[in-house]
Amino acid sequence: MTEMPRVPTPKQEHLAGLGLTDILVLAPAGCGKTEALAIRAAAVCTRGDIRQPRKVLAVTFSNKAKDNLAARMRSVMGGGWRETVTVTNFHGLAGRLLRAHGEQIGLMRDVTFPEKVWLARTKAELGISWNNSDAFDITLRQAKRDAVSDDVVMDRLIASGHTAAIAFEERLHKESRLDHDDLLRHAARLLAIPEVCRLYQAHFAMVMVDEVQDLTIMQLGIVEAVGADRITYAGDPAQGIYSFAGAEPDAVFAAIRARQPQVVEFAESYRSSPAVLAAVNVLAAELGTTQLRCANPARWPDGGQVTIVKRTSLEDEATALTAIVQAIRNRYEGASVAIVVRRQARLQTLKAALQMTGQTFEDWSAPTHVPKVVELLKRFVREATSSGRDASEQLAALEDVCRSQLEESDAAGLDEVSAACEDLRVLVAGGMSVEKAVASCRHAPSTDKPVAPGLHLLNGHLGKGQEFDWVIVLGLEDGHIPDFRASAQEEIQEELRVLHVMVSRARHGLVLTRSATTNTRYGPRTAADSPWLARLEEVATVSA
Repeated sequence: MTEMPRVPTPKQEHLAGLGLTDILVLAPAGCGKTEALAIRAAAVCTRGDIRQPRKVLAVTFSNKAKDNLAARMRSVMGGGWRETVTVTNFHGLAGRLLRAHGEQIGLMRDVTFPEKVWLARTKAELGISWNNSDAFDITLRQAKRDAVSDDVVMDRLIASGHTAAIAFEERLHKESRLDHDDLLRHAARLLAIPEVCRLYQAHFAMVMVDEVQDLTIMQLGIVEAVGADRITYAGDPAQGIYSFAGAEPDAVFAAIRARQPQVVEFAESYRSSPAVLAAVNVLAAELGTTQLRCANPARWPDGGQVTIVKRTSLEDEATALTAIVQAIRNRYEGASVAIVVRRQARLQTLKAALQMTGQTFEDWSAPTHVPKVVELLKRFVREATSSGRDASEQLAALEDVCRSQLEESDAAGLDEVSAACEDLRVLVAGGMSVEKAVASCRHAPSTDKPVAPGLHLLNGHLGKGQEFDWVIVLGLEDGHIPDFRASAQEEIQEELRVLHVMVSRARHGLVLTRSATTNTRYGPRTAADSPWLARLEEVATVSA
């Protein structure tokens, strides 16, 4: 985690001292925003602005981001922080609403929350693949963009004429399932019921929402329904990277500013070394956003490090990086190291090299690497396999007992368990026993931290809101960063924001790579430099 000062900074103290009113916190990555939210939550409770049984609601996005925010609350407020603060993500908040009140809009209590495994399999059965998924996804998202009934959704789909989207929606209804857009849509519908809305407003005396640039207008409406005029919005326009999922940063910031909130701006970095900040600021200049100052340069006696690694092939790059990673782990005991890519496929050659050299890692894209899920699987595998049941029955029993350990409203957690068990089924189908399949799951050294020591493999979107001692950004080639699918100027700008997010995850050191040739589905190709590589080379401290 970011090493924060022993006492709050003046900006954090100012934020903590504000009353229960609308506030917009503008804070680039590494400025202590998450810590500031925790300090604010502690302050409003300590001085009596909020009294039990009323609580603070803190909302963010992914499970990792939720864990990060919860860890900050625990570090600032102590072990009893849950008595006064509820930390959740949007799907968790929506799940809570649906499980408690869904019957008011005709939803059965046992409706199945979104499961990526089922969603992916059903899309494939309907002929939806990488080549034609954009139109399918956009059609469904547009049909479910606001708090409307299932009938209105179906009418919109029929009007679109997209037969696969219509068939997909019919399957959802037939099997009493929801997709991710349904979860939020129904939550918004429930909060439109005055009695439900008043109940949540009465329970939560203040709402804090992190990463507001990633909200859709409907998500903003959910926040405002619960928070009324007692909302702390926190985010950074330079980190808006979720337009593909429907995020509307410009509209969201305009709507927030229309409420005339008090504005608190952060501009000092407590995360990154001066060398890393130089790289972050190069990209911020390209984006026209805040230039950051290092709050405590003395914390970095060597100034930090930015290394450029150029190789002729992916194989040569992988050889160089396995050595660099091992050197970092040998020199900095307990360090967290992230290898970050724009697209997961770019990791294949390096992942094979890491496995060949025996280096273990947590793959954030693999369900069987999610620490809390792995902990559940290993805790209950003996119980699930103790009877004479066959392997498929054992796996079903294991999934059931793991799901029973989660809150029924924990949509993201339930989805992660489902995905992990599906991966285990593949291993078992290949001849592995259930016990050995579970034993093969990546064991993380800590399930209490969102980022444990060790090596982590992830893409730029999964890394949002996280931080690591060292970050290796793989593939500064045109076609990977920026992604080859980005053509419009708006899309190119979002690709630059993705790179900005990747680079700003680093604390001490940053490694940027570029290969002269890369692999595509059509075979090897010569790769040109990323348009931002030359600017980053200007601030590099090492070439390797």
